[in-house]
Amino acid sequence: MYTEEGIPRHHVVDGVALTEFRPSTEPLRTPLVFVHGGLHGRWQWDSTQRWFAEAGRSSVALDWFSHGDSRQLDASEWLTRSILDVREEIDTAVAQSASRPVLIGHSMGGLASLAYAATHPSQIAGLVLLAPVAPEAFAGAPVELPIDSNKPWPPPPLDVAAHLFFQGAPSAEHETIYARLQPESPTAVWEATRWTALVNVDAITVPVLVITGDSDELTPVDIVSSLARGIDAELVVLPGVSHGLSFDPSWNEQCARIHSWISRAVSE
Repeated sequence: MYTEEGIPRHHVVDGVALTEFRPSTEPLRTPLVFVHGGLHGRWQWDSTQRWFAEAGRSSVALDWFSHGDSRQLDASEWLTRSILDVREEIDTAVAQSASRPVLIGHSMGGLASLAYAATHPSQIAGLVLLAPVAPEAFAGAPVELPIDSNKPWPPPPLDVAAHLFFQGAPSAEHETIYARLQPESPTAVWEATRWTALVNVDAITVPVLVITGDSDELTPVDIVSSLARGIDAELVVLPGVSHGLSFDPSWNEQCARIHSWISRAVSE
């Protein structure tokens, strides 16, 4: 149950762990669904969901299968699981919304959200991509990370992980964030670093906002900008910001931009 102060509700639906926030006031019409990035979980969105609850928007954040509190897949299934397969968890989360939501995905979760928008256009009202992994049609130079297809891909050492995933977070929080990272499907990591996923972006009919940083080494700004042009999205490039957008000091500004964009671009 929700308290009058807007305390979140944690529950599991069809094996998908969800965190729901609702504002204490009458919610605005368009809710939000948040999709985390690789190695992360729905905890990535804690501050973001609270911000939007205070702004009057309900939201749901999900854990992918084999992440957080969601159903754990058999090892053989998880090792070969594609980023595109996360559409199953997204569909479960979208079904919990009172009306068509805006889907918000980061990094690998951005690619999964893009794929969902291409195959389920009538289920969502809009799409926000934060430093998204791009599909094959917008591929750039490979990100040369070593990957063993027979083993989960582990989080890199703390200093490397901080540089790649949460560079903008206060240094005092680095160890806490790092402790929450988890191994990832090597298939998903390959797709994210070699740009091999196939998505029919021509099937996307909802309005799209893309936000990225110009210092991102995992999803470089030129690739993300090309994707944004290819799907006729509104593009925001944040100077001096790297890949871990939700941990960057600009996260409040990002929330405000998204909130304003929804009010302009999505029929409420």
